[in-house]
Amino acid sequence: MNFIDIILIDDSAFDLFIYEKLLIKSGITRTVKTFNSAREALKFLISEEVNLPQTVILLDLQMPDMNGFEFIQEFASVSELLKNKIQIFMLSSTIDSRDIDEARSSPYIIDLLPKPLEIELLKNKLII
Repeated sequence: MNFIDIILIDDSAFDLFIYEKLLIKSGITRTVKTFNSAREALKFLISEEVNLPQTVILLDLQMPDMNGFEFIQEFASVSELLKNKIQIFMLSSTIDSRDIDEARSSPYIIDLLPKPLEIELLKNKLII
């Protein structure tokens, strides 16, 4: 199996730590780039546009400052080059049907995955 590049965006330091360890232990990836701010992650993506490899983003829905949907709104305006390098999975424990519908209707979100993240479920959904 090829290793994939993963960016994890979540305001919870605990979730970032646990998911990073689980993803590495699962053998999906060797390293995980983590951000506790969606805004900072977006700046990073834009700055690395040319050099960024194919990347999977695991994006938390509920975050202060910029939530997952606000991130997606900003992501919609990045270059096609960058969009084509990224697969986004939204993570949430939401049961709000409006959030679920919005995530499922976005052309930029591959799927909405439940929190806590189940690595096997992610593996089955990856398009590599």
